[in-house]
Amino acid sequence: MLLSLYQFHIFKTVADKKSFSGAAQALYISQPAVSMHIKALEDHFRTKLFDRNTQQVTITEAGRILYKYADKILNLIDQAENDISRFTGNIEGPLSIGASFTVGEYVIPKILGTFNKEHPQVRALLQVTNTEQIVNLVLKQEIDLGLIENQVNKTELVAKPFLQDELIIVIPPDYPLSEHQFISMEDLVALPLVMREQGSGTRKITEARLIEEGVDLNTLNIVMELGSTEAVKEAVEAGFGTTIISKWAVQKELKLGTLVPVRFKDISLFRKFYLIYHRDKFQTTVVEEFITFLISFCSGITSIKTSS
Repeated sequence: MLLSLYQFHIFKTVADKKSFSGAAQALYISQPAVSMHIKALEDHFRTKLFDRNTQQVTITEAGRILYKYADKILNLIDQAENDISRFTGNIEGPLSIGASFTVGEYVIPKILGTFNKEHPQVRALLQVTNTEQIVNLVLKQEIDLGLIENQVNKTELVAKPFLQDELIIVIPPDYPLSEHQFISMEDLVALPLVMREQGSGTRKITEARLIEEGVDLNTLNIVMELGSTEAVKEAVEAGFGTTIISKWAVQKELKLGTLVPVRFKDISLFRKFYLIYHRDKFQTTVVEEFITFLISFCSGITSIKTSS
């Protein structure tokens, strides 16, 4: 029997996922198809590659030996495709990206759209979820790249800043403070605040910076906590209070005048967005090209005008 690269790919996915059903879901094939290919490999090598029970799938010692070779074979094929793509100048293939909510909803769509115009043969898949989940996906090497709002300190990951962000205060145009360019911490404490839920990237950074400035978070008048940036903006537009938000998330509202920006008198709430990837994951030509494009594209972006 001739072995196929696809069978090695299925085998490696089962080993990584420790699950036949997990591998089937990741590969978009049926679980019986996964089982059939694994059985074909076991028949070829005349040994069991996995121990199966109702709880989990465990790789055998023979499976560990095969895994080392399967990993090398698949990496060699990836490298061959990479080198040929460089030689021919053809940038094509899949690109899987995970982005945290602010980056995924307000920054990356335009960048991906521009990239795809230049490289129409690239098949980009974007997942938008919270930072913690993006980090886990990159750690498991289930996606090529993560674009997140906070820096992470994981030895397995490479993190590169690619864009600066500023958190600003926005208020409805009919608020008394709407004519002020700057407000004090005392003004903020007195205002009703609409915030993202606990655990969101914007919430974490906002609270950390306020604590650095000596603000007791218990003194904040938080009147509402919402699970999405869009909901927060709509609540502020409806007059429920003010919020601290990424400047990237309110470009449309600032242009329309439905929200008015103000800043703190004495501090600036700047942060960086980070590109992360696993240092051991092989990077295809598509991934390398996108990283170069992303950094170049964002280096040409100047700060957004936030004054009305």
